[in-house]
Amino acid sequence: MHSLQLLIIGAGGQVGEKLGRAAQRRGHEVIAAYKSKAPDANFSEAIVLDKTRESDVDRIVSNFQPNVIVDTAALHNVDYCETHQDEAMTVNRDGTANVARAASRIKAKFIFISTDFVFDGAGAPYKEESTPNPLSVYAKSKLGGETAALTISENSAVCRPAVIYSWKQSAKLYTANSSSGKPLNFGAWLVSQLKGEKEVKIVTDQITSPTLADDLAGAILAIAENPLARGIFHTAGTTALSRYDFSTQLARKLGLDENLIRPIESSVLKQVAKRPINSSLLSDRIRRELGYTMMSIDQALENFAAAVHGEVLAPEA
Repeated sequence: MHSLQLLIIGAGGQVGEKLGRAAQRRGHEVIAAYKSKAPDANFSEAIVLDKTRESDVDRIVSNFQPNVIVDTAALHNVDYCETHQDEAMTVNRDGTANVARAASRIKAKFIFISTDFVFDGAGAPYKEESTPNPLSVYAKSKLGGETAALTISENSAVCRPAVIYSWKQSAKLYTANSSSGKPLNFGAWLVSQLKGEKEVKIVTDQITSPTLADDLAGAILAIAENPLARGIFHTAGTTALSRYDFSTQLARKLGLDENLIRPIESSVLKQVAKRPINSSLLSDRIRRELGYTMMSIDQALENFAAAVHGEVLAPEA
């Protein structure tokens, strides 16, 4: 494997930062681009970039000439997107198209991070070839990003994870809040609440494939390092379970009080945007074609618990 130069857009987020650290451990050079939240890690370069500004994207891509561009930047707040459709499309669809065009011009590989929410929940578990049917503005904007990536750049890949979570030894636990008041990093938020002995209400009727950010970073690198890896890859944890079951298993693994977790149904939350009831994914293609196996919930929570307890987090790829 030869060393690559990766441009990571959204490098201050949990996926971008985990990816950057993992790439450096494997001997790659990392250029970290961020809009407002700078990464804590020390990368080769750290630059401010708003991917909706096409001229800025073109300039930075032309200047650095990376081998691989990974776009993790997005407007993630599902309910906010529902009431700010133009903004969601500008960032998640049109901004992605800007990056795809720039990547195509210099013949760099382009990897776009999408979501399980492109599906409607009626046909789970979903394969890569399953037909998307997004229910929300957020999901439609991310599907628009997928389409842009795959049609504009011949050398492109799309990753679909779900409910991404991670831990970092810092007071800043990626605590940008979603509309329900929970941080986008569900796992870190849950630990902070349970350690504070606070009762939490978690839905029992939304089933997904929770994805450890470190595992997702490993999957992205497997795609980045394989010149033949193109198209759609499901890159989610291999265990499908409800958010409530995920929460109780996480609490049990960390020795926290799972009695603080109260089951509720989604209707209680009165969420603005519609969510799929079951958006669980089958992540077989990446294992079959690239030899990378996504973690089960037991494996992922072992790694998550190790990070919470201050131990070395695996995998390093």
